[in-house]
Amino acid sequence: MAILELVRPAPDWIGALEVALTRPPGVPERRSGDDPWSPRPEGRPRRISDDLAWFRDAVDEPAEHGLQPLEETASVAAWEGSDDEAVARLGRLEDRGVLVAAGFLLHPPDDIAELLGDELRENH
Repeated sequence: MAILELVRPAPDWIGALEVALTRPPGVPERRSGDDPWSPRPEGRPRRISDDLAWFRDAVDEPAEHGLQPLEETASVAAWEGSDDEAVARLGRLEDRGVLVAAGFLLHPPDDIAELLGDELRENH
């Protein structure tokens, strides 16, 4: 489980795309010699831009993407992610700085348990 929180008035999709399309320092271009017509190898890592496209859809249709909107929060908007695939995608976006660039924070399970305290944690 993780909590996704929008901390800006609206998502900054252009800022997120800019970060997603920027290769991290020291990482060589991986696919410069790929043949676009050959089948994709199994187990090849996804591109971060694929996760960003998924994320853009997930914000518009959260239930279809493993996110549940949280009501009555002090944030602009918040979602609970309990789907393993959704949490993995959000984690990759967080690791690359894409979520922060878009105006979101990802709260991992350890942080949530600390925020909820003992009483509320038992109810979740």
